[in-house]
Amino acid sequence: MAVRTTRPHVARVLELTRAALFIFDDAICGLFHHVDPQPIAGEIHDRLLASGHQMPFLVALNPDPISMMWYAQDVNRDIGTEAARLVRDLEVAAVRTAVPVPGVREALHACHASGRGVAVVGDTSADAMETYLDLHGLRQFVGAVVGRESLFPLPAGNRTGETLLREAAQALDAKPADCALVTLSPQSALVAGLAGIRSLGVVNKRGPRKHLADPPDAVAVSSMADLADGFAMVPVLST
Repeated sequence: MAVRTTRPHVARVLELTRAALFIFDDAICGLFHHVDPQPIAGEIHDRLLASGHQMPFLVALNPDPISMMWYAQDVNRDIGTEAARLVRDLEVAAVRTAVPVPGVREALHACHASGRGVAVVGDTSADAMETYLDLHGLRQFVGAVVGRESLFPLPAGNRTGETLLREAAQALDAKPADCALVTLSPQSALVAGLAGIRSLGVVNKRGPRKHLADPPDAVAVSSMADLADGFAMVPVLST
């Protein structure tokens, strides 16, 4: 049987990774694979219009309930609070049919077993993420779950992906420079770089290798199985 090895530039990132941050609706699962979220966006839209609010044309056309929820948070506190509940309930229901990313269980297990910290993070409600992890028997591998609730007190300009990733690092008592983001998305790899966090991109049809490895301090692996092998075989450098 062939012995799998980890490429040197990937091994170097793994050596520096004391904590891994897995994006929920990306590296863990496809949340809305079997659920249409657009009706909730429409319901938030209708509640805002019924309140007398006049929204910009492009906002009115947005089919994303999370974007519509954030907009409601900024223009009408009461409707924003109700919108947050509607989206949370949608997500908690959706996790029951969410599609797991192949090999993610093995990657989480290997990362945890290697002594690295593990966080699941995302612009998703923490309730939904916790429910999913419990349903799939993954909670035992995860040290922190950081959802969008940590962004609610912040003004619109400060509610960024970088903020969420830094919150996840802090929840693991880790510095951003000691963390790596596990993602299938080239855009998320760019956001991680802005937060001072390395990226371990997993190649898939949405993220070709060359794009996942474009940002500084970003590398790509061919699959979650390869990432699991890397976590198992490459120890963290001692300080």
